[in-house]
Amino acid sequence: MRNAHWYREALTHASLNNSLDEAEQPNERLEFLGDSILGAVATDLVFFHYPQDDEGLLTQRKSRLVSRKTLNRIGSELGLAPFIHSKFEAGSVPPTVIGNALEALIGAMYLDHGYRKTQRSLRNALMRYGARQILEESEDFKSKLHHWSQVENKTLEYEVVAIPGAEGDAVFEAVLHVDGLVMAKGSGTSKKKAEQDAARIALEHGEWRHQNGQ
Repeated sequence: MRNAHWYREALTHASLNNSLDEAEQPNERLEFLGDSILGAVATDLVFFHYPQDDEGLLTQRKSRLVSRKTLNRIGSELGLAPFIHSKFEAGSVPPTVIGNALEALIGAMYLDHGYRKTQRSLRNALMRYGARQILEESEDFKSKLHHWSQVENKTLEYEVVAIPGAEGDAVFEAVLHVDGLVMAKGSGTSKKKAEQDAARIALEHGEWRHQNGQ
C-alpha cells in the first residue's frame, strides 16, 4: 500500500461530511471511479468466459455480476462494515453503504496500483466470492410470464421462425401473442433463446398490460 489516504477516503461515508477536514472528503468520487473499473473487469471476464454468448446474454451476466446485491454481499463477506467511518452505529451499517465502500476501495486500489494489478486482484476476489455461480444463473423470463398469464387468465403463444444467416447459421425470431394479440418480438441463436428474449421484452415493457386492463 503506497498511498494510504486513498483507502481512508474509500472507507469514509458521506454522513461525516460536516466533520471532515478541508483536506478530507467522503468516498463518493472513489465509488464513481471504482464502478467504472469494476464494469471493465466484469466485461472482460464475461467476454472471454462465454465466447458463444450474444450481446444480450453477455449484458445479463455482467449486470448480475456488478449488481448492487452482489456488491453488498461481497462487501459484507469481506467484513468491511467495522472499518467504514460513518455516523451509523456499530452493527447497523446498511448493506448499500458496504457495497458502495467496496466500489470505492476498487477505485483506491486502481489509483494506488494501476489497472493490471487491480484487474487481477478483483477477478480473484470475484471468483472467490461466488462469481461463477452468479454468472451461471439465468433468469427464466418465460416462467415469470407464464405465472403472470395464469394469474390473469391470459393465453400465451410463441410463433418462432428461423431466418437464414451468414455461413448457414440461422437466427431465430419469436413473436409473442397474448390472447391472440402481438405483444413482443425477440430474437436469438436458438428457438429457446428467441422465446426467452420475447418474454423478457414483454416483461420489461409493461405498457401493453395497461392496454389489456392491467
